[in-house]
Amino acid sequence: MKIVTFVCTFFATAALAQSGSVGINTSKPDPSAILHIENFNGVPAAATATVSGGAVTGITISNGGSGYSSVPTISFYGGGSVISGGTKARATATLTNGVVTGITINNGGSGYTAAPTVVVSGGNKGVLFPNLNIANLSSTTSPVASPANGLIGYNGGSNTNNKALHFFNSTTNQWQSTIDAENTPKVAYLDFTGSLSALDNAVAGTNALLVVNPPAISGVSNINGFKVVQNTAFGGYSLVLPQGNYLVEVNLNLNSPQESPAGQGGTAPLSGSTYYLMGYFIDFTNDTYNNSTNTFTGGANTRKEVPIVSKVNTNHLATWSYYYTVPANANANIIGGLRLRLGRMQNSTFYDLVNVIPTGSYIKISQL
Repeated sequence: MKIVTFVCTFFATAALAQSGSVGINTSKPDPSAILHIENFNGVPAAATATVSGGAVTGITISNGGSGYSSVPTISFYGGGSVISGGTKARATATLTNGVVTGITINNGGSGYTAAPTVVVSGGNKGVLFPNLNIANLSSTTSPVASPANGLIGYNGGSNTNNKALHFFNSTTNQWQSTIDAENTPKVAYLDFTGSLSALDNAVAGTNALLVVNPPAISGVSNINGFKVVQNTAFGGYSLVLPQGNYLVEVNLNLNSPQESPAGQGGTAPLSGSTYYLMGYFIDFTNDTYNNSTNTFTGGANTRKEVPIVSKVNTNHLATWSYYYTVPANANANIIGGLRLRLGRMQNSTFYDLVNVIPTGSYIKISQL
């Protein structure tokens, strides 16, 4: 309980300093922070990055700093819209007698439109919060009596509640779990843009590229390394994903107008009906994409068929699900490039044009 009392006092002290900054183990606290904790007391190193072709290609050390007792972390901030399609650069530092003498680029990243800021972060310790047994989220007596609003503790006890940081909310009079980033769903949403008409007077088995217009990527997409790339080898646009497992769901809003000319390919409604079997398939082609050279290598197809019974000039929805695996590779730049083709299913009774309507058509990718 002494630890809890200390934490309460600790944060109360910090709250009094909102007009300035509180620094612990640093003589120059960051002015943007009320509380700045750092266990590095030496001279910080400084470096600048060089960008070419959207990737970090070089790092120049302007000051190696001093006083490092362990290898510092190299981080990159800013430099363009990396979140909406690119990947962050990664690098490691070399330390000699407490001085940063070299920085090696492990991955130059992609999507940079300007040179990012290079931050060299020293220190090999963190902040230890009190380890509490928060068995009852509504308890105001145990493990802390009359907890203050905003009190923070880690639930490390033997109970079924989330093993994560919790804070006490006096409005609801409950402990609330903070977000566990590892359990946050990683998804990407793509909306179709532009019109697409395909399979005009085409018999069963015929197929055409599906993603011919650059799709719009939703701002909530958070799969690290995901992007859409124009496939210069096979046409259209491919969904580029890093090594891992994914569920790809394709949802299309389709419409088939009256055939022209009539009777194409044996087109005829179902017996005694005004409906047709407008069956479709998608070929999911697992190409390989080299992230450093921006090149595609053709891969194998997996065909998924969906039978749709509908009238002409009537919107019909079709949905496909595909389990997609990008295998592990020692070269982190060898990743997946998924290509999609829409085709006419066997035994269809309609063989003419189909329009993919952008409104209502989308692709959802979930990282598993």
